[in-house]
Amino acid sequence: MFKHFKIWVGVLMAAFICVSVMHPHKAKAEEKVRVGLVVSELSEKYAFIKREGGYYNGTYIQPKQIGSSIKNKRIKARLLLENLGYEVEHVNDAQLSDPKQLAKFAVLFFPNTVMMSRAQRQAVKEYIKNGGGAIFAFAAARNDSARFPYKETDLDLTPIIYETKTWIWEWDNLSEVFQSAFINDVAIGNYTIRSAGNHPIVANALKRLGKTSILLENRRFGKYQPTWIEVIQPYQNNSYVTPILQYETIGYSSVPKHTPPKTGAAYAIEYGKGKAVWFGFQLLDYMTVDERLSNEWDEKNPNGQREVKGKAWDFLYGGEDLKILLDECVKWSAQPLAKFHPIDRKVTMSLTDVRAYPRASDYVVYGTMKAKNNGNIISRGTMKVELTDPSGKVKASYEKYVVGLVPKGESYPEKFVLTLPKNTPVGNYRLTAYYRAGRNKAGVKVAGNTKIISIKDNRKSASILNMPSFKDISSHYWAKEDIDNLISLGVITGYQDGTFKPEAPVSRLQAAAMIVRSLGLSTKNRPDPQLEDVKPGQYGYDVIATVVDEGIFSGANGRFHPNAPLTREQMAKILVNAYRLTGEEEVHFRDISSSQWSKPYIATLLANQVTQANGLFRPNERTTRAQFAAFVSRSLRAADMD
Repeated sequence: MFKHFKIWVGVLMAAFICVSVMHPHKAKAEEKVRVGLVVSELSEKYAFIKREGGYYNGTYIQPKQIGSSIKNKRIKARLLLENLGYEVEHVNDAQLSDPKQLAKFAVLFFPNTVMMSRAQRQAVKEYIKNGGGAIFAFAAARNDSARFPYKETDLDLTPIIYETKTWIWEWDNLSEVFQSAFINDVAIGNYTIRSAGNHPIVANALKRLGKTSILLENRRFGKYQPTWIEVIQPYQNNSYVTPILQYETIGYSSVPKHTPPKTGAAYAIEYGKGKAVWFGFQLLDYMTVDERLSNEWDEKNPNGQREVKGKAWDFLYGGEDLKILLDECVKWSAQPLAKFHPIDRKVTMSLTDVRAYPRASDYVVYGTMKAKNNGNIISRGTMKVELTDPSGKVKASYEKYVVGLVPKGESYPEKFVLTLPKNTPVGNYRLTAYYRAGRNKAGVKVAGNTKIISIKDNRKSASILNMPSFKDISSHYWAKEDIDNLISLGVITGYQDGTFKPEAPVSRLQAAAMIVRSLGLSTKNRPDPQLEDVKPGQYGYDVIATVVDEGIFSGANGRFHPNAPLTREQMAKILVNAYRLTGEEEVHFRDISSSQWSKPYIATLLANQVTQANGLFRPNERTTRAQFAAFVSRSLRAADMD
């Protein structure tokens, strides 16, 4: 009998192994997908705030009325997701500010995305970039918490967009994920929404439903009972944003020109290594959940009613099909992309129509500067032009904030007029236009263009010349563009004989100096790094103290080795640290093993297109001056300064 028992056990084990081989992911598939439910604390408070209207800096601010409960949306979303079989956990505000905390979730679900701080929105962006999934159910195109009306007497300044007259969608840090322009908030009524295209989300949902199309209906008739939606427009030639739902018919629209036929209602988006799904309408209103599953109440509800309203709105139809579509959205976004989509932030500056001549009371220099976005995501920053004298002192400047540059777009040509004293000294003056990336002036210079204004002895004429490159950098040299960019930005100066020595190895001190200049770091009052080979008063001490204090360089065994050549794998680490680069691409260099200490840093350089995968990385080779200049220039562009 025992013999037969062993035979049966063997048969069962063989069957189990067979099943496991045929379905290697079966056990994993049975694990519940972990979903983080995101509603910031301020968002829940904001719904129940009421404020009087008034004037702010000459602008009339509309009164803030009590709105529909955002907590209700959170609870309803949780019941819905749990009913679909997901493990759901509420994400608190502290977690929402930390990409590492968010990384424990396969998907983040946003029932309503208003009132997040800038740091929280940045954390969400980093989470998606690094392979996370997210579903934005509504109200993603809103401002951060900086203007939250804390006091009873405060005006609700949240509709004011960052001191500009433009919509926040273009310029908010999280909106970069959506790779789209925000068109408008529009009130519509009596409309239908239908599935669009053959994206896997749509294809899988239709297969499960046994249908050829998904139809959602809003049968709310009447011009004065509209439903608010958000309308976005993906940037041109962007294959990473795909419509999955679109408005088929619209009976009423408050802005018809912004809701033409086939306006997108939902999009599937790929960003970095992650995925997101954006909905422009309030999808939770279409769906019914069993409100008996929840015992949560809200004492702040002004009507004293129970918080969970589980039924779909009376005039909305198609919610059961929408549940299946939403389920497929979660499944799709929970799986990171196999390959990191490059995020290109390249911006260039131009100087045109530059002239210089004397006037009755001064010497004038004028021209036009313009920024161009050569990348694939939105950019914003400050254009600035500076005129410096032969000694390097800035004599005049002018700047213009650029609220947003769409991919492949240009800023308006900005004309400038700079003046010098009438009898200004003769010599070569530098006119440099540069672009400082970021929403405020604390960002770094990423692109520049320089002209030389040679004022003659008689001061009645001036020659306008292009900024010369180094004598040993030919017009066809592979790194000329990056080297010239760093010359304009003041990051590199070369040698006194006019050469750059591009093939010479860059020393650790030279590399540190370039990074300090590129980031505009102050070298004053830095703590002593306590290194045996670097003492106060020594050449380069202030630079070395700065990069050690900033955590960019660390040294080894109590020494910095300032004159030692920088290896290529050391270069990878310091660039990632210096410019705070994130993201990882799979490393396929033949000379980088899985256990190589520098592999994570090299993976990050690959993800940010600072280096290219071309067979070998040569980690222990010396980094040449030209290579390092190119890597610094690319790292400046890759750094997220928004």
